[in-house]
Amino acid sequence: MRSPLILAVSLLTLGLPNLTQAVEFWHSSTIWAGQGQCSAVFSFDSGLHEITDLRVAVKALSPEGETVLEGELAIDQFGQSSAERYADAFLEGEAVCAENLTIQIEEATARLDGRMIDLLATHSLTPRDFRPLPIRF
Repeated sequence: MRSPLILAVSLLTLGLPNLTQAVEFWHSSTIWAGQGQCSAVFSFDSGLHEITDLRVAVKALSPEGETVLEGELAIDQFGQSSAERYADAFLEGEAVCAENLTIQIEEATARLDGRMIDLLATHSLTPRDFRPLPIRF
């Protein structure tokens, strides 16, 4: 009785990519881009998986929960080696200059091992809280 169950589970997992670690990302900084525009920098950690066509649809929400900006974080390719483990993507606009924004993830997809996967449905995208280091002189 156990053999058919094990076989069924094994067959189901054959179609899934082998992610031993989720793709992690965090808001690493926001910089003034000039002319009333700011750029929010998001850093991604591939966990040393080769990832292509990463697309993350986001909304920037005001403290009141209103959408002030929609955009896409996009990275064509990263994670091929330890030297390319990390990559940055940017969300730019006047609204990004505001304080206390919340970033809401709407959709997230990427190609892993040649297969397009939904990073949200597979729980393969994990946000990490970034804490800047204090700098002293």
